[in-house]
Amino acid sequence: MTTNHKVKINLSIAVLFSLIFSLCLLQAQLKLTNNIDLLDVVSEGALLVLGASWLVLILSARPGGRVTWLLTIGLTGYCLGCYMDLLDEFFLSESLPSWFKFFEKIPTPLGLIVLTVGLWLWRDEQATINEQLRTREQFYREHQLVDQLTLLCDARAMRIQLNHNMAKFQSTALIMLDLDNFNQINIKYGFSQGDQRLINIAQMLAVQLRTQDLVCRYAGDRFIIMLPNCSETFADAMAIELINAIKKLDCQASYAIEFLPIEGKKNINNAEEFIEQVNIKLEQVKQQCWPKAI
Repeated sequence: MTTNHKVKINLSIAVLFSLIFSLCLLQAQLKLTNNIDLLDVVSEGALLVLGASWLVLILSARPGGRVTWLLTIGLTGYCLGCYMDLLDEFFLSESLPSWFKFFEKIPTPLGLIVLTVGLWLWRDEQATINEQLRTREQFYREHQLVDQLTLLCDARAMRIQLNHNMAKFQSTALIMLDLDNFNQINIKYGFSQGDQRLINIAQMLAVQLRTQDLVCRYAGDRFIIMLPNCSETFADAMAIELINAIKKLDCQASYAIEFLPIEGKKNINNAEEFIEQVNIKLEQVKQQCWPKAI
């Protein structure tokens, strides 16, 4: 989820809460101090703080998408219900407008229903990620072969697995992705936001692929993906799908594909040479489309 989206969500929630509070001040009477139950205030206030902290956690830790929106809407509804229950402790219930008494019963159950749906979909999403983690483990997921930022395997793991495939004469497609003008994101939003964008993209790539595929962070803002036993049509379709998914994360990417065996090149003997071929193709694509970014 982008910074602009987070700001809009936070502003919308703040406006909604302020509007409800203002309406209560205008239309209801405050309770006398000795009629306020401090225990109820503390308990309901604590529930509101907990719900708000969960909402902040979701907004800060998750990329945008259907699951994130459901979790956000559900937690917002829950927080709104807690907030209205808290206001009820400070205003005379008899003086509260009829709409308030009716409306305060809706947000909490509705929010919990939406939150439950979001958590269920999150479970399915996590199952897919766990499957990808198991796949990474079969591709040498030792500590020294893992990129510490994205938690993807690094380029060394890709070379090892490619050499393994080449030794078995397996047909393999190699996709290399490079984020276009990514340095501008670091300049505009800062390196922490840039790193978070890389993490989000890495997670998305891992979820999109088949269990037998391998995605690695090649270097900087460049990723490399191995698709064993696939046709050229499938590899092309997969590359386009990944590029479109990256666009949804507010980034653009260029890509190149190479296939093993490489047509017209019979002397590709190891993974390093195979990777170099796709790297050359990608540099040519970048030079044509983004000459100033090379």
